[in-house]
Amino acid sequence: MKLADIVTLFNSLCGLLAVIVIQDGFTYLAPILILAAAVADGVDGYLSRLFSGSELGANLDSLADIVSFGLAPAAILYSFAGESAGYLLFTALSFYFFCGMLRLARFNTSHQGLPSFRGLPITAGGIILSAYVLAGENYFNSYLAILLAFVIGLLMISRFTYMKARKPEIVTPVALVFGITILSYAVNLSYTHLMASLLLGIMLLYVISPAIKKAV
Repeated sequence: MKLADIVTLFNSLCGLLAVIVIQDGFTYLAPILILAAAVADGVDGYLSRLFSGSELGANLDSLADIVSFGLAPAAILYSFAGESAGYLLFTALSFYFFCGMLRLARFNTSHQGLPSFRGLPITAGGIILSAYVLAGENYFNSYLAILLAFVIGLLMISRFTYMKARKPEIVTPVALVFGITILSYAVNLSYTHLMASLLLGIMLLYVISPAIKKAV
């Protein structure tokens, strides 16, 4: 194991803790942990490129991702919906989860080393669902959550091309939004809702980026 693999394990730990704390009623801590897992996912990729990853690194990363960005966001969203959660939401979240598994399997077999992603990364999907919850109850709608889960699932297994955000001028401001959103949870929840809304907007722009790129 290398340093990047330890960070990957932290990613999976955040996902596990998110599933546990949502059961204990920590409604907004759970999606915050998903954002922390996303930061770890970015850091382990950087460390892997910087110091060269181990043989098990790629597979370990995918296993961590299915926990933190597949299973955990689905559990959080279902729990957050509460009494309004029905069979349709369960079906949508199951579809999202299965598409995430297929997306990771495709990545491991045919996608590594390419300059861009084919299909929406599962990390982005997990961030979107988590940010939607973090935006607060005032903006939550079960039917919109169902639509979101189905659309993200379809985009993950699609052939749309998504850029790998590695340029400092892109990574730095986005990382800043992530950091402020996570830290704001310890300060004031209203700030968290605000920052999560901003983060959700950024991620939705990323979702439609293939269409923007094609139009330009």
